Amino acid sequence: MATIKERLEALQHNEKHYRSIFKNTGTGTIIVEKDMIISRANDEFLRMTGYERPEVEGRMKWTEIVAFPEDLGKMKIYHLQRRQSSEKTPKNYEFTLVDKQGNMKAITARVDVIPGTGRSVGSFRDITPMVQAQLSLRENEATLRGVLEAFEGFIYTCSKNHRVSYLNKYLKNIAGQTIGNRPCHEIVFKLAAPCDWCPMEEVFRGKTRRQEFQCQGTGRWFYAVSSPIFDAGRVIKMQTLLLDIHERKQAEVDMKARELSLHQENIKLRAAIKDRYKFCGIVGRSRPMQKIYELILRASKTDANVIIYGESGTGKELVARAIHDMSDRSNEKFVPVHCGAIPPNLLESEFFGVKKGAFTGANRDNPGFLDHAGKGTLFLDELGEIDLNLQVKLLRVLEGSGYTPVGGRQTKETRVRIIAATNRDLHDLVKEGRIREDFFYRIHILPVYLPPLRERKEDIPLLVDHFFEKHKAGKSRLPLPGILIEELQTHDWPGNVRELENALHRLVNLDDLEFLSIPTMAHHDDPRGGSLSADDPELSLGKAVNRFEKKYITRILDHHQWNRRDTAKALSVGRKTLYLKMKALGIVDMVNRRPRGQ
Repeated sequence: MATIKERLEALQHNEKHYRSIFKNTGTGTIIVEKDMIISRANDEFLRMTGYERPEVEGRMKWTEIVAFPEDLGKMKIYHLQRRQSSEKTPKNYEFTLVDKQGNMKAITARVDVIPGTGRSVGSFRDITPMVQAQLSLRENEATLRGVLEAFEGFIYTCSKNHRVSYLNKYLKNIAGQTIGNRPCHEIVFKLAAPCDWCPMEEVFRGKTRRQEFQCQGTGRWFYAVSSPIFDAGRVIKMQTLLLDIHERKQAEVDMKARELSLHQENIKLRAAIKDRYKFCGIVGRSRPMQKIYELILRASKTDANVIIYGESGTGKELVARAIHDMSDRSNEKFVPVHCGAIPPNLLESEFFGVKKGAFTGANRDNPGFLDHAGKGTLFLDELGEIDLNLQVKLLRVLEGSGYTPVGGRQTKETRVRIIAATNRDLHDLVKEGRIREDFFYRIHILPVYLPPLRERKEDIPLLVDHFFEKHKAGKSRLPLPGILIEELQTHDWPGNVRELENALHRLVNLDDLEFLSIPTMAHHDDPRGGSLSADDPELSLGKAVNRFEKKYITRILDHHQWNRRDTAKALSVGRKTLYLKMKALGIVDMVNRRPRGQ
């Protein structure tokens, strides 16, 4: 048996051992008496609380380091229960500690009774960094969840077998279903099979996939970002964010359609002006006409009403037909109506049609101009001739309210486009009360002003070639000499292009240009020029001399049956001089349309 001395030494050794453990343990440790006084504290506890040892040991109650009353009340109950040997008393719990400087620290504690002493030993670990990290994580999660729930797009997560585990609030409201155990393609897109765009395999290999796709069921366009969710280094779920981009995609489609339309318009334009001076049957390359071509193209792109202003004979109907032919209505009818040629009492029935039995003699339904035009273009020439009563009814058509046939009760709808023309100033007619102001503003949306021929005389040579080609009827001809072209260009053409066409038609068939005072084969003035001053008292000297020489030489040529040798001898000039003079003056045989030989 061990001696008393050996036992005493063993006890001293154990005490040193336990004191070393108590002092050097990694947790703040204290021994508490029954009266809650801290009888002993290790260095870590002193560092944790900021107190000095003399302030703690034998003086401070553990209750002084507890920050909140709710923790203190709970811990006092535990203190009493431990000394009553209650097995249900918790040994581990958390509380908030307040140190000497008033700083709060989150503490996890383990407290137990030292058997046979009535004392308890408590170990405290500062978990403030961990608690702060948890709080930060919770805040971040709450923020992220708030963002996800407020996001006006689809967000969902699913497993590799397509089973959904999360839907954001916006998607839940759209889907109108609970998650259950259904796959994503069924919940989100109402499809029986996985989507053909689904990147599941790629995402579960750890890749993020971004793409645009069109939904198989609805046809709407979406932008999708599908990314992996990792746990312990492996992919456990796929998260997908969907944005509805249908409007943007539709805008892109519309833009491409417009680009294609512009491309087709350019093709049409190149085909229409391949000769550089013709456009949809209109001839001219002067600056005013180039502006008209541009206006035609602009007007053809829209369904807005067009009003064409121009003097009689400027080609208003040609322009209206060009707008129709260049528009999307080109496959529909173009119906011209000459308003001035329709008796006022027939205007309404001609425009809107007549129902059977509307009046005596109406034995059947008779469609009107609007019915004939259908979805095409109705061209109203001489718009100023329409009376006020009909203007009111046409105004309803222009406003999209439809029209009612004479004798009918049912309103008929129409998608016709109206192009009007006039050689009068509609503003003056409005002031005179002959055109309603509201009707004027409905018609006068896209105005086109056609220039008279006198303002684009550089186009006359082109028009001459065009009309000669149109009316030659198999006849061959040489180009008009320059002096005739000059005479054509000096005329004012009050009847505009129509007058020019009629004059050239007459010249082709009758060799007659009397309106220009040009001598023809059966008409010669006195070569002494007795009538020159009466033709044009303001004629310049050069032109008067040229006209006199031409008349005189032509008379001598006729006298000698157009034999140039005899004519030159009679004029006392050489044959070459005579030939050059004839060429300069444009003297030709008006019968055969070619210079006569010897």
